[in-house]
Amino acid sequence: MGLIKAALGAVGGKLADEWQEYFRCDGMDQRTFCIAGTKVSNVRGGSNQKGTESYISNGSVFDVAINQAALLVEDGKVHDLVVATDNDIAGQYRYDSTTAPSLLGGGLKDFIPSLKDIGGRFVAGGMAKHTMRLVYINLKPMIGNKIGFGNVPFRDGEMNLSLNAQGHGEFELRVVDPVAFYENNIHDISQPFVADSGDGATFMSQLKTDMKPKFGICISELSKKQIPYDQIIAYADDLAEIMNQKLTDKWADKGVQLKSLSVELNVDEESKKKIAQFQEADAANRYGRLGAMDAMSVNRAREAAASNTAGAFTGFMGMGFGGNSFNQNAQMSSGLYGNGGGAPGYNPNGNQPVQPQGGMGGAFQQPQQPAPDPNAWTCSCGTQNTGKFCQNCGQPQPAPAPAPSADGWTCACGTVNQGKFCQNCGQPKPADAPLYKCDKCGWVPDDPKNPPKFCPQCGDVFDDKDIQ
Repeated sequence: MGLIKAALGAVGGKLADEWQEYFRCDGMDQRTFCIAGTKVSNVRGGSNQKGTESYISNGSVFDVAINQAALLVEDGKVHDLVVATDNDIAGQYRYDSTTAPSLLGGGLKDFIPSLKDIGGRFVAGGMAKHTMRLVYINLKPMIGNKIGFGNVPFRDGEMNLSLNAQGHGEFELRVVDPVAFYENNIHDISQPFVADSGDGATFMSQLKTDMKPKFGICISELSKKQIPYDQIIAYADDLAEIMNQKLTDKWADKGVQLKSLSVELNVDEESKKKIAQFQEADAANRYGRLGAMDAMSVNRAREAAASNTAGAFTGFMGMGFGGNSFNQNAQMSSGLYGNGGGAPGYNPNGNQPVQPQGGMGGAFQQPQQPAPDPNAWTCSCGTQNTGKFCQNCGQPQPAPAPAPSADGWTCACGTVNQGKFCQNCGQPKPADAPLYKCDKCGWVPDDPKNPPKFCPQCGDVFDDKDIQ
């Protein structure tokens, strides 16, 4: 049951006389994982007439192209194979049922255990008990596979916060163990195993199901390297490598491996609030640390003044702590750091300058964090604001995010969604979504398919009455 590579010069000799049938791979497109060999014609009209359209018989010839694996399958088990990952392996082969399996492979070393298992099924010169089928496996990367994630919890290493990730994008897949792939995933070889339909679509859906719970773990591991969550998109290869490590136990038997994963990552509204609160607290703590450093500097200056050879009073005068200057310095320190822990001159109780409490001791009080302003918002430049325009760059306060409809929209994959992308497969919201126009004043949103909750001109609620 071995495979013999046919030399180019042997076509006219005795070997050619033994060739009864010719098979090749037809219809292996970019989305096809597996397909049965196609019988082209009988090359010779000899005594071997037992071949059929579906099965390969002794003495038959078949082609194997680069990045293809040709498997001889008997009763659902692989008996022999050719894995053509380079020109040395690719070519034309003859099936000889009187010889031992050849197990010809190149390039893909991950499936060596499968090859050894195949070798254990035979004895030299063994004969097939049943008919053989010729099957081709696509070894080229399967690109353009859509995927979406929604509400995936992860730990951000930069801020040490528990956040919920949302994202959509694509991943690249490749068969790395053709034997395991065929024996564990293919049930009906009479139909091509295609990623977008039938058993192939079910297989892809299972892969996405396997990936989703691992996604949050992988983001957390990248975050441990102090990579902000919004920068993870630039680490697609690292993300794919970590995902493969986490998926080994589930995907080893499937015979596939993730080659790359590229996603556009974001977080939900609750997570954004956590980030804003963290940034406010971090800014307050930063000014508190500056106040502590200033206090230590003043204390060191006092010690130096006290030991001044010209006298302690002269030393204090040099510090500017004589007379009114002392109170002025204390008051300035208190205004900076003593009563609010905010930005220099920040006073949470009003606009009046902060007065020192109890002389110099009041100038270095422990900073207290102000209660967060419920009207505060964060500009795209990172500045916290309470007014309608950013005090740093002048950008207007963004309008509230449009509220999704109660029922959402249904993707082609069957998932009901509220956002602009499907949380299961990543497909965008269909172009035929309803268009909105205010039925009271006629105002039309910039994006008629995604209106705000209320009309900004007349305040009317956007509902089904506003659909055009």
